[in-house]
Amino acid sequence: MLLQFPGRLDLVRECLGHAALCPSLWPSLLSAIEDVLPGVEARLECVDRDVARRSFHAHRALSVANRREPLFGVGDWLIERHVGLTPGTLFRIGEWDCLAPHDWDAPGDVAGTGLVLHDCAQQVWLLTITVSRQERSRFLPAVVTLLQKMSDELVNAFVVSHTLGSPDQPHQSVIETAWDEVNTPVMLLGHDLSIVAMNMEADDLSRTARYFAPSAGRTHLSAALIDDETRLEAAVARIVHAGLTSTKVTLRGKGRSDSLSIRLRAAGSPDWRRQFAPEVEVAPAVLALFDAVA
Repeated sequence: MLLQFPGRLDLVRECLGHAALCPSLWPSLLSAIEDVLPGVEARLECVDRDVARRSFHAHRALSVANRREPLFGVGDWLIERHVGLTPGTLFRIGEWDCLAPHDWDAPGDVAGTGLVLHDCAQQVWLLTITVSRQERSRFLPAVVTLLQKMSDELVNAFVVSHTLGSPDQPHQSVIETAWDEVNTPVMLLGHDLSIVAMNMEADDLSRTARYFAPSAGRTHLSAALIDDETRLEAAVARIVHAGLTSTKVTLRGKGRSDSLSIRLRAAGSPDWRRQFAPEVEVAPAVLALFDAVA
């Protein structure tokens, strides 16, 4: 299993890039993990933060993401620093005080490993991968290998896909790095067509004079034709102001160019934004996915 697994990481990584676009695409990523390791169950779980804190009983935590040294408390966790909830921490299912891969035992009929994806004021989000206790020695080493190799990417993909438009939204560089794994042009647009972030494919596309007007700073997306600009503005407004979940718009472009199709969808998770304030439930930004142009 360990010899075969590393060569198949690309199957998961491809789905991971798309999962960074939208929360609705995470099931495809979980299915890819299960396809690569038949017999495991991959789940995205949300745990009440107070419950999660009470579940950390032991005396140390090791962050897999940034390879920090174990941190010790005196007789208990350094609760004020929430060490054990650090995104990227790898833990053993059922016993948060035992970090994988040192011991595979877990209570009940399953064994497994989990990865802390995000810790916010109300919730802790986890990626868990479990197997039957009979299969733990066969699968868990490969599960730990996957989570160790991809912990940074998994954490960033979760944050980018879920927190857009909320106070937790990451820096532009984090968004663009996660989206660079996507092989089609992707942009994050503000209500006024300001460019919040874009991947390398979208950067190249935005310079195409057939569809877009040149801009020195390229801080805004401006269509080359007025009619195209009007259609694009109206489509974005339907999502930002009217609460539409998704829509599609077509830019005709200059001359005899092929049309450029753009799929627009509300960015981030409305459930995530709702926990901060009801008024930001509607997406303040729009995810734009372009059909690639030859």
